[in-house]
Amino acid sequence: MENSSNPDGEDTRNQTIPSTSSTSSSDDYRLFDRQGSLHQFLGGGKAADILLWKRWSVSLGVIVVASVAWLIFEWSGLPFLSICSDVLLILIIVLFVHSNYAAYRDRQPQSLPELELSEEMVNNAAASFRVKINNMLLMAHDITLGKDFRLFFKVVTCLWLLSAIGSYCSFFTLAYIANTKSL
Repeated sequence: MENSSNPDGEDTRNQTIPSTSSTSSSDDYRLFDRQGSLHQFLGGGKAADILLWKRWSVSLGVIVVASVAWLIFEWSGLPFLSICSDVLLILIIVLFVHSNYAAYRDRQPQSLPELELSEEMVNNAAASFRVKINNMLLMAHDITLGKDFRLFFKVVTCLWLLSAIGSYCSFFTLAYIANTKSL
């Protein structure tokens, strides 16, 4: 990085951005030296379109649904588990009545797909979960033995901040704020 002064006495900085391929031009600047675009980094599908507001109507719908859900949780004062079980209970009752009504009118009820988890999928998820838990336990071990003061300080600071923030607002308010900030 070179510093130079212009006639007004202000410093200007000239950066040379390394190219990752021989065919890229100087206009092909990627933030944080990424190999692909942000759309590709986010998966490149419908979810990336929604997060980047390329499908603004769907993105707006997500914010509206999240706002309504947040309001329901805030105003009801019920725990998250109670509301989820109530919604699932209503859904099961509606599907049961719909299926029996279709049989009463001699119509074929809509078929539901068979939901089945393969053993391979469960083993892969368990193996991934085991690795993450082992890494967390290793970090906790290092913290308790006093081997990594920097990590200890980060954990203590984060837990203290979470405690302080949690005493001022509910979990759902924080989750809603995090959700709308990510969009």
